[in-house]
Amino acid sequence: MTNGGRRPVTITTFGTIGLYPNLSLVAVDTQPQLPCEITEGKYITSIWPQAELDFSTIDYWAAWDSHGKKYKVQEASLLSHCKSVRQLKQSFRKNKKKSAGARQPKQ
Repeated sequence: MTNGGRRPVTITTFGTIGLYPNLSLVAVDTQPQLPCEITEGKYITSIWPQAELDFSTIDYWAAWDSHGKKYKVQEASLLSHCKSVRQLKQSFRKNKKKSAGARQPKQ
């Protein structure tokens, strides 16, 4: 990850967002350690075990700064991304209906 701008940015975390239903990953071993302020031309590196990382399950790579702004780079195709978002929303709706039905008192 490289700061291409002129202003310093404090990166608090970065990782991957997985395509539904795969898990997201967070970078733990970074140089320098996070959170870290990077100025123009500076960068943060992280080593990921490529043998254990399935790139076909990654939707996008993301980094968050200290103001909560998310920077992202798309890994999956637009079609895969849209399909994943739709499936995720459907699962939220399904779980919401289940939890709403469980909270209603029986008479």
